[in-house]
Amino acid sequence: MTTATFEDVVVRATKLDDLPVLHVFAASQAQTKLPTIIDYHGWTTQTSSELVASYALVRAGFRVILPTAYLHGSRNDGTDLDQHPEHFWSIVGHSVAEFPRLVEALVAQGITDPERIGVMGTSMGGITAAGIMTTQPTVKAGVSLIGSPEPVAFAKDQVAQIPAALRAQLPEALLTKTYDQLAQFDLSMHPEALAGRPMFFFNGTADQMVPYKYVADFEQRFAQTPALQQTVFKHADGGVHHVPHKMHEAAVSFLHDHLKK
Repeated sequence: MTTATFEDVVVRATKLDDLPVLHVFAASQAQTKLPTIIDYHGWTTQTSSELVASYALVRAGFRVILPTAYLHGSRNDGTDLDQHPEHFWSIVGHSVAEFPRLVEALVAQGITDPERIGVMGTSMGGITAAGIMTTQPTVKAGVSLIGSPEPVAFAKDQVAQIPAALRAQLPEALLTKTYDQLAQFDLSMHPEALAGRPMFFFNGTADQMVPYKYVADFEQRFAQTPALQQTVFKHADGGVHHVPHKMHEAAVSFLHDHLKK
């Protein structure tokens, strides 16, 4: 992959359709219609946590948008997310639902090529990226880093780990509704939605936060199907909940190969 050298990289805090984002771009291409990557951060992390990959993406010729997830950063309403993990799946759902608004605003400004849009994310953001690939057929390529393409299975496992006394307080109707909502963007339930579009997964096999078993199961079940003909699975044996620099590089190269060439 070749990279371009720009005189400056701009990181601008702004809003798209009233949604707060960091907009990362080369100063010399501020108004140029570019292939664009929308990159989602993880649970309780800052939007700026995705800047490491963003700089590499900009140097590879992309415009990059880093959305601030619901109840994070400037969107937080005082909720202490460390004390309220029950909001996790609602936050993912918000991000998946808000994605078209971001794209529409970018295209309307004339700075994004609607034919070359990709999605990327880390941890919770990786789950979001897989969900967006499930629901948005016009997205050309996706990257899920230490995420899961099986949100329903992940959510059910999380509930099963709740102490019985607390679990008994959760209304079954609420759980059913949550699982039904997650099923709408569960890639393992709709693998045909990839339709041969490029998708990149990376996970560590010893990850305790987003267990590797979900992406391993997805790979075992569907890797040989036509819908996943351009899906790449990478893993780190013994790796934990961390993205090595070389995997950021591999993800950027993957997106460059499929969106820039």
